[in-house]
Amino acid sequence: MRAVIFAAGLGKRLYPYTKDKPKALVKVRGVSMLGHTLHKMQAFGIKNLVVNVHAFADQVESFLQEFTALNPEMQICISDERDLLLETGGGLKKMQPMLADAPFIVHNVDVISTVDLKALQQADLAYLLGNPGHLATLAVRKTHSDRYFLFNEKGLLCGWENVKTGELKISRPQEKNLQRFGFTGIHLIHPALFTLMTEKGVFSITDVYLRLARTHEIRMFDASDAEWFDIGSPEQLKLAEEKATITI
Repeated sequence: MRAVIFAAGLGKRLYPYTKDKPKALVKVRGVSMLGHTLHKMQAFGIKNLVVNVHAFADQVESFLQEFTALNPEMQICISDERDLLLETGGGLKKMQPMLADAPFIVHNVDVISTVDLKALQQADLAYLLGNPGHLATLAVRKTHSDRYFLFNEKGLLCGWENVKTGELKISRPQEKNLQRFGFTGIHLIHPALFTLMTEKGVFSITDVYLRLARTHEIRMFDASDAEWFDIGSPEQLKLAEEKATITI
């Protein structure tokens, strides 16, 4: 299995830590977020990865060169977004030639967690056995957030909600008793998704999921029991430094 690490973000909310470095290289417990994610993939047995770059791209590439020199079994390809940051959907579509032959895991670089990737893979395999048209499995959590994915009682994606603004996007209006789950930034995608991505340019993978959820199956993996930190701000970075029990 391959993996994608989204590492191209600007990290504006993490300023001043991102004044002279990319978000991906901000350290948590002495190890960069990119380092944490690479070690997580390595522990899971993933040796082939695609990492996108934009902000301070040269620094990220240098870090990856040093990492592969120390870990020669790891094969890391760069998806270069220096000219234009494509967001999660556009960035993924650009990677299609490197990912179109097998399922792959996607992991946001600013997520530090104990989410069990093996359990995620097993849940996805179970969904696929029951439905060859299954496209993706999203690792989600019961948590307090502004934005939620909405799932029915069988774990099928049916919509999205921003409780702060009141915005609501429903993919399956016939479904009732929808449950709110926060997205962890970790998901497993099947390459069939690429043939269905009609969006172009800069776009979010969330919009792709919500459109395709009308006619295809995108399901959830409940990772509520896992330790999870989204390092999106100095306050969240401090919280992870104080509370995380994660080791590498």
